Amino acid sequence: SAASAPERVDGADPGRGAAGPEDRPPLGLLRLLAVAVASFAAAAIVSLGLVLLLGTAHKAPQARTPEEILLIVVLSDGALLLVLLALGRRLLRIGPRDLGLRAALGPRQLAFAVFAAGGLWVLSIFVNAIQIALFGPNPQALVVSVGAHRGLQALLLDLLAGAVVAPVAEEILYRGLLFGGLHQRLPFAVAASLSGLLFAASHGLGVLLPIFMLGVGLAFVYWRTGTLWAPIITHAGVNAISLVLVSALPRS
Repeated sequence: SAASAPERVDGADPGRGAAGPEDRPPLGLLRLLAVAVASFAAAAIVSLGLVLLLGTAHKAPQARTPEEILLIVVLSDGALLLVLLALGRRLLRIGPRDLGLRAALGPRQLAFAVFAAGGLWVLSIFVNAIQIALFGPNPQALVVSVGAHRGLQALLLDLLAGAVVAPVAEEILYRGLLFGGLHQRLPFAVAASLSGLLFAASHGLGVLLPIFMLGVGLAFVYWRTGTLWAPIITHAGVNAISLVLVSALPRS
């Protein structure tokens, strides 16, 4: 109920305002899913094409260079955003402002986003430790690649790919489009869980639980602040902490 909901930080409810103007009817569910699937498919096709073109499919994750990873991330996420924005405009009659990119971060929202980054990073590490204890280690290929990179230049390129480009594209898709659209029809917990599950599945079963928890937390940050810039900052912070720590680990 409104009386028991946490006070928002200088923002409106993304279930109404951030997913579209308050007087906009709910987005059509089938069209919403069609836009999401087409956007994800565009990224997957471009990524696969680049992997084949660059020959990285035949390389071990440790042999993939920061330049190759950055190129794949920029072009695949760029394709995702182009398709999402084009189909979103055509099929759903929505634009960037309707996806939550209509308001700059205020000081309180920025502080909340940064604080949430630290908390969600700790939570994801804790949940990942539980998953490893239950099912054994199964790290993402990207994490293995970053762990093999050394030097400041490599770290900066990895941060550009993982803590700048990827958070923007993923938050627009999973929080701006999916969570925002689902929350027009469903309670917060259900919308956050469904969008979080799709977000986690896209990262692989090996990190399903920690990425799911991260996705739910990012949805809360979006709901609490009313602007998509907040979960983008939070997501970027979580990834940046992980990338810096992984790059600092011994090669063994």
